[in-house]
Amino acid sequence: MFANLEMPKLSDANRLSSLYPPLVQQAVRYQREPVSPMHAVYRENKLTVWKSNSPDKSTKVPLLLVPALINRHYILDLSEDNSLVKALSEAGYEVYLVDWGTPTAEDRWQTFSEVITGPMRRIVRKVTRLAGRKPVLFGYCLGGILSNIYSACYPESVAGLIAMTAPVDFSKAGYMALWTRKEHLDPYGLVNAIGNVPPDLIQNGFVSLKPAQSLKKWRSAWEKQDSASFLDAFFTLENWVNDNVPFPGGTWQEYIHWLYQDNRLLHNTLWIDNFHASLDNIQCPVLTVVAENDHIVPPDSALPLHTMAGSADKQVLSLPGGHVGIIASGKLFPKLVTGITEWLDERQAKF
Repeated sequence: MFANLEMPKLSDANRLSSLYPPLVQQAVRYQREPVSPMHAVYRENKLTVWKSNSPDKSTKVPLLLVPALINRHYILDLSEDNSLVKALSEAGYEVYLVDWGTPTAEDRWQTFSEVITGPMRRIVRKVTRLAGRKPVLFGYCLGGILSNIYSACYPESVAGLIAMTAPVDFSKAGYMALWTRKEHLDPYGLVNAIGNVPPDLIQNGFVSLKPAQSLKKWRSAWEKQDSASFLDAFFTLENWVNDNVPFPGGTWQEYIHWLYQDNRLLHNTLWIDNFHASLDNIQCPVLTVVAENDHIVPPDSALPLHTMAGSADKQVLSLPGGHVGIIASGKLFPKLVTGITEWLDERQAKF
């Protein structure tokens, strides 16, 4: 008798959200406003490189911000009070921001090596031409991994390196290191079956690291929902956390195999095409930024950059907080900006 009944088609997030509690409905419908005025200076396939409009020109070293491949770039330009682009621009730096875009089926075969020798190489060259000098790379999470490896392959093209919460010893990368072991995961088999790795699969993996945290944060939001400023910050971050993109299959399978399963970066056995990606090749000033309570990239996973980089000028900036809190927390963000700008300002003559 029910064969001819048609279920309502929930064609968009707003209609689906009508089934949610009111607070969740607000989160689903929330629209983040862009923070820093920027214009595109380079496009390639899906990616765009943005440049902050202010300052137009600077005597200081240019900064190239590299976010993770799997996250939206605006984590580095999140809100008026938590925008690294805005803060560094106001400190007088020319800021360039990589937006990796959204991979599609045609990107399924892009390899990890190709990201380094292709887009990363061309982005750095473009920024160098526009700014008239070599940039300092700032990489966050997976963007930090790419920045570390790029700097090891092309050390002559980088003025400085800031790696924030970027693993080097992947055996110390918490539960992710356990879940990605060879006996548990065949990255090539998975990619052969599904192609690009869906964002929901990746997101669920991160949520599973601390499953109760999701409940706790929503309880906190419910308790503080009378605070407009709190809800604005909460919804802004939730918007980013859930706005993920697919991981190109060819890139992901080598990333998991080479770095998590073989730990090649730590063991100095990583080759990117014909380049030996030895961290000892890095001769520019290096700042390693770690979050003391990071459950995704614990400090022990990120700190080997400080000891393994060949540079004579190396420093560690250790801040309380977690993997996302280090960039998104209203309390931690000013400390992060101060640490980065002081490090940069002290080295202008070296750059």
